[in-house]
Amino acid sequence: MYRKLKLKFIAISTLSVLIVLVLVLGLVNYITYKSAISDINQTLEFISNQVGDPMAEKQFSNEFKGNISVETQYETRYLFMTFDSSGSFLSINDDHIAAISEGDLEEFINTALRAEEDRGRFDYKGLNYAFLKAKGTDYSTLTIMDCTRYLSAVHFFAKFSVNIGLLSILLTMLIVSVFSRKIVSPYVRNSEAQKQFITNASHELKTPLAIISANTEVIEMTTGKNEWTESTVNQVNRMSDLISQLVVLSRLEEREDIVLTDVNMSEEAKKSVTNYKTIADTKDLKLEYKIEDDIHVNGDEKGVYELINILLDNAVKYCDDGGEINLTLEKKGRNAVLIVSNDYLEGDGVDYKRFFDRFYREDKSHSNEKKGYGIGLSMEESLVRMFKGKIHVSYKKPKISFHIVLGVL
Repeated sequence: MYRKLKLKFIAISTLSVLIVLVLVLGLVNYITYKSAISDINQTLEFISNQVGDPMAEKQFSNEFKGNISVETQYETRYLFMTFDSSGSFLSINDDHIAAISEGDLEEFINTALRAEEDRGRFDYKGLNYAFLKAKGTDYSTLTIMDCTRYLSAVHFFAKFSVNIGLLSILLTMLIVSVFSRKIVSPYVRNSEAQKQFITNASHELKTPLAIISANTEVIEMTTGKNEWTESTVNQVNRMSDLISQLVVLSRLEEREDIVLTDVNMSEEAKKSVTNYKTIADTKDLKLEYKIEDDIHVNGDEKGVYELINILLDNAVKYCDDGGEINLTLEKKGRNAVLIVSNDYLEGDGVDYKRFFDRFYREDKSHSNEKKGYGIGLSMEESLVRMFKGKIHVSYKKPKISFHIVLGVL
């Protein structure tokens, strides 16, 4: 138990830190990227206006727009071209770009011209470029700017975020692993103390129960049976059954290292149905079943048998008078699916999520008309968990159904 709790705590802590890192670093990277794209677009527009309109340069000479100034056009690598209204080439200003040779210049320009958008980005020989197409009344312009330094910063920060994120996860796992023992040990101690208490209390309670039972038998032999002695015997038997179930449940939860083997679930289901068919007949209940042959699961023979027994016992106890119980076991893909259902007209509005809680009974009065302690389904869930399966309950008037899914071999 300690090892599982420790691993679960480490996993949850690491996952929590991972989610926070992904959200925070992802948001920072997104903001960084959007800021870089905004700077690229502003710089493109500025260069296009400054170079394309000399008057704009005079008006802008002493103005700043964020990190952009009149010096921007001199410190930025760009290519500026003009075309007439028919699209014919008029002029080119390539004084501010040197990474593209004259032989590659035509292909470089055509890459931007072929783009359908007026604004965009492209890669050329390992470098990043952005372009802007502007249309005037008598002419149009094309500005291509080297934006490698803008995007390099974004790429660097993205790689840095991944590395710092991985390092943070590793450090988190290391730190949590060191302190996890101290964190989960109180829970482990409490859990073990509870189990030990149940075991000790059950042994202590058996002695007075045995004495009460013996004394009652003596009274019956002396004065004969009456309603008081019968009530005492019934309550002693109830108490003995409850103690036995508590001990079984406690031992089930202690079996952390159970060895799972090949179990023929079909045969165990047939045995259980045979036993409960007679019980159902005596209570005027109809028990129908459909069991597919040779379904083998990874489990424990006694545990699988008990798993089916608990569901049938529960169905017999709570089935409506004169109602029907159905059991089906079939193979679906890589799973064995067991469904046990019974008529239960009072099932509307029931909190089915609590059915597997220990000592939970839907009968609020806890009357003795239907024997039970609310332990059986808790034992059922423990068994299913031991066999690495799943269990859930559903209700569709007038049937309540318990579904169990186990992996097949």
